[in-house]
Amino acid sequence: MYSTGSYNEQILFTASNSISALVCLLAAILVFVLKLHKKVVYRLALYQVLSALAFALLQALQITFINYDQNVRVYRQICAAFGWFVLFSQLVKLVFTLWVTFHLFCFAVLHKNLKKLEVLYVVTSL
Repeated sequence: MYSTGSYNEQILFTASNSISALVCLLAAILVFVLKLHKKVVYRLALYQVLSALAFALLQALQITFINYDQNVRVYRQICAAFGWFVLFSQLVKLVFTLWVTFHLFCFAVLHKNLKKLEVLYVVTSL
């Protein structure tokens, strides 16, 4: 995946994504501790945070391919599957962002509360 970079760059990349994953995990825990998950907008934000958490964890796990150049035959299949999961998590994150934007636009501009569409948001994002 990132075999052309130096080891230090890959370790820095993994560390920054690990910190991002911890921040997302902390935000998800705070949503439940503060009981904010009872409102639709906060649940949509929670879904966004969870998709960002999955993306950050997948990016942090790319450190497993640090020796890709030395064992291409071993890593090829795993790398292809891993790339698919990274792409899927990016698409989920993008679609959740689209739905949050749509929901907030309808709520703020059109003054319509579309909380009954929450299931549609989740199903079409996955």
